[in-house]
Amino acid sequence: MKITQNSNMLWLLTIILLGIIKSSHQTVYSCNANASCGCSTNSATLTRIVGGENAGSNTWGWAVSVSIANSYLCGGSILSSSWVVTAAHCVNGYQASQITIYAGSLVRFSGTQSSTGSLVVVNPNYNSQTYVNDIALIKLATPLTMSDPSIAKICLPSVSSSTLSAGEWPPANTSVS
Repeated sequence: MKITQNSNMLWLLTIILLGIIKSSHQTVYSCNANASCGCSTNSATLTRIVGGENAGSNTWGWAVSVSIANSYLCGGSILSSSWVVTAAHCVNGYQASQITIYAGSLVRFSGTQSSTGSLVVVNPNYNSQTYVNDIALIKLATPLTMSDPSIAKICLPSVSSSTLSAGEWPPANTSVS
């Protein structure tokens, strides 16, 4: 009986210590407010990856809800005032007019701005069985007002023309998830 009691105490102490260690480690994501992309109004403080955590207001301004035919949601990212990138499997087979983008909110089916699609461009090499090349662009019927403090455009990596001319970038079969 004493061994079980000591094991239970050790287990409880381990859980408490892990809770203290986990809650004391934080990562703050902030950026230069003068940057042309990748900055939201507020910095984000993250304490964990597994299980996630609630996003703070105005911390991930490039994230949008993509409503498909008013029946399901996908996510996307703002590339510019008129373009959003999302997964091809979300929009493949749908008309642009069936897609509504909600920007500037942490709540589904709402935002400080919304727009329907005017054009959907699915990667021509998208394979719906394997999800290879699972990427699509949505052109918005009404451009977003980028001065809205709740939205921002996401940064894309800068690649030199010499890197691009040297071959495919990123290399084939590179995971970018």
